[in-house]
Amino acid sequence: MTKVRLVLALATILALLMACAAPAVPTVAPKPAEPTKPAAPAPTAAPAAPAATPRPGESPVATAPKIKRGGTLRVAATEEYQPNLDPHQITVPCWAFDVIFGNLTRMDIDVKTGKRTLQPGLAESWEQPNPKAIVFKLRKGVVFHDNSPWNAEAAKWNLDRMRTHPKAATKTDMAVVDSVDLVDEYTVRVNLKVAPAGLLERLSDGLSIRAWMTSKAAVDKYGDEYTARNPVGTGPMQFVEWKTGDQLTVKKYDKYWEKGADGLLLPYLDGIVVRLIIDEAVRTTEVRTGNVDMAMRVHPRNFAAVRANPKIELIEYPWTALVQYNIFNVKKSPFDNVKLRQAALYAIDRESMAKGLGMGSGQPTPYYWGPNDLGYDETLPRYTYQPDKAKQLIKEAGYPGGLDVVNPYFTSGLIPQTAEMLKSMWDAVGIRTTLEPLERAAFVPKLQTGNYQVANSNRDWGAADPDDYSFRLTTGGVFNFAQFENADMDKCMEEGRNTVEDAKRAEVYKRCQKILIEQAPYGEMWHSPKNLVVGKDVKGWQPHFFDMTRLGYVWLDR
Repeated sequence: MTKVRLVLALATILALLMACAAPAVPTVAPKPAEPTKPAAPAPTAAPAAPAATPRPGESPVATAPKIKRGGTLRVAATEEYQPNLDPHQITVPCWAFDVIFGNLTRMDIDVKTGKRTLQPGLAESWEQPNPKAIVFKLRKGVVFHDNSPWNAEAAKWNLDRMRTHPKAATKTDMAVVDSVDLVDEYTVRVNLKVAPAGLLERLSDGLSIRAWMTSKAAVDKYGDEYTARNPVGTGPMQFVEWKTGDQLTVKKYDKYWEKGADGLLLPYLDGIVVRLIIDEAVRTTEVRTGNVDMAMRVHPRNFAAVRANPKIELIEYPWTALVQYNIFNVKKSPFDNVKLRQAALYAIDRESMAKGLGMGSGQPTPYYWGPNDLGYDETLPRYTYQPDKAKQLIKEAGYPGGLDVVNPYFTSGLIPQTAEMLKSMWDAVGIRTTLEPLERAAFVPKLQTGNYQVANSNRDWGAADPDDYSFRLTTGGVFNFAQFENADMDKCMEEGRNTVEDAKRAEVYKRCQKILIEQAPYGEMWHSPKNLVVGKDVKGWQPHFFDMTRLGYVWLDR
């Protein structure tokens, strides 16, 4: 068997679907300033990593004698966990999941460059005997928090559950898997329908799929409903309590398998409390006053105050971002009309949005694909700010007197301000917009049921592989809230998944983008790099692909 050689597609800095008109083709704008592009990491197969070695991307760790054990880390979260704490159903990344659960692989990220390196996790190594199979050698001596064993049976059950559970949010990402076989007690074989197309990255802790491993024994004994509120994993912390709308608490797990830099078993901390603080101003105040140790998504207007505080530091992630975008319901009037969707995109002044709301950190985004994605091409058509063309297309769509629409938006971060600016731009061309602010608990069901015309939200950009975009762009994708069904797009994304050579795949994905630009089911507007604020006494933190941080290696210098 030959060892796996994985090609890791780097984190993209932004991504926009800016769609093109079928009868009116978007113009090609001057090439924008390109964000920093970190060099591609050299992929390797998975040797077993020394447990006591500090991991790539980790903040400088003091020598072993200086590491302090104990204490409770206090974290401020921006969103409630939805729909629950089942790792295969969750649609909102959870700060505590990386310490509750483990993954087959891990995605280490360099804090400065965003360079990714795939590492062993609950799988010590893997091999590829042929293009359509991956064999995982599992780590021995690992137990779940209920003392049930981690082995091939548990791994197969988890992988099958990700593919077949009726409520799994992982189905699209796992569509490449045909079956999972038990080889022996600590070996599983994953049989693929096509070439891997980023599967190992998606099975890591760093990307969009919810590939955390949960206890089969706990689900068998107590059922889905119980474990959805009482998660059982293999991580360094075990679940204690979840107060919905308030906080989640975890505590040290004494039987965790991995050692820290001091040669003793992790974790260093006694526990972690994750508080739900949706309001950005309150969240920022709490970290500035020392009531929490770590928070994310600070508004640019607060950067100066954070930087002036000697007890905390602001970390910006230039290699990842939150993209502000709108979602058109292509199955519901009036945006079932492609000309009207195109008109709406020509009416958006993305430069003004990025400048006014980003306050120096924002940038307009021309495409769904980002600069580091395979197939990104700045010569593709894009939507530019052309209000006269927008007005003309509105007339051609059958609305000479304009029209009225309702635009629900998720009340988080910079989404409300973006929605307000969008309203003024759309009102100006005749798309008279009524805004409907909603909390996540009401917003997500509205999208899932298609009970809306157009909606505003934000999304994390970037993919280990463009095939990851299938969950929003192809028929039946778990997050295809636009109800977008296009046979050409489905075939194009499938061709990209089945093509092996990167150069050929890039050309395929350029074709996919052209379909997306023309059909306009989404409309990204602008983005801002993600950020994290941490107390200077918080040591050993590691960046996560999202705007969180891996907490299993954190210790407190106090």
